[in-house]
Amino acid sequence: MDYYDPREVSEHSAEYGKVNQMNLTSGCWVVNVEGDDSDYEVTFQYVDWEKGEVNGTVSDDCITDWQTMSTDVEFSTITKLHLEDDAVVLVTIECKPGDDNEYDGCDEPLLFTNSEDVLFDMFSDVGLWIVGTTCCTGAILLPLGWILVSINKGKENKVYVTQQQVIGAMTPDEQNLNPDQEILTTDQLYKLVRGELPEEREQPSVPGPFSDADTRVKTPVKSRTGGSINSASSYTHENPPTDESWKNWDEA
Repeated sequence: MDYYDPREVSEHSAEYGKVNQMNLTSGCWVVNVEGDDSDYEVTFQYVDWEKGEVNGTVSDDCITDWQTMSTDVEFSTITKLHLEDDAVVLVTIECKPGDDNEYDGCDEPLLFTNSEDVLFDMFSDVGLWIVGTTCCTGAILLPLGWILVSINKGKENKVYVTQQQVIGAMTPDEQNLNPDQEILTTDQLYKLVRGELPEEREQPSVPGPFSDADTRVKTPVKSRTGGSINSASSYTHENPPTDESWKNWDEA
């Protein structure tokens, strides 16, 4: 049941052109009409059965939290009647004529809804309580689930950082690697361990930008002479020197 639709929760109705007399219980009665209510002029009067006459108008100072709500039509509120006790009410409907002097603007009936009864039925509805409890439970569990997900995500981030540190410690830093640095081969490493210098790679000979100067890097020519400054003697036992200079060297 839609508790905000007067077509479903109203208890009485009144139509234009008819004698509308109804028994209303105590409470706050909301009178609605479907569509615009500008053509309706309605009066609400008490009926005294003992005297057989109309005795005063019904008070319209009722305050209620119930309001109409519908997806397919809009309702206008004629008035809100406040009845302290059960009473018989006479409803008189007068309709204003249109531009063509036709009284065709009051076709919809007036719907009388006891807002207090509707609110009581609404709060005692088991299905509504189940829906409300589900919504409240979801409102509590959603933040709790978000907190648990955040905690688990924080743990995963810690493990990930630790693995990255281990990988970084085992992998050379690419920023410290010189892209122009030559990687030694196995033979060059072997010679380097034995104390031999690896052969240098020949640089390409590119002529300088100036025609009168040679700016190319010149590789020094390696000397093939041994480390001693003394040259080997050409004299042997079969070929002794002709002079006696060796004696002077011996005596010295």
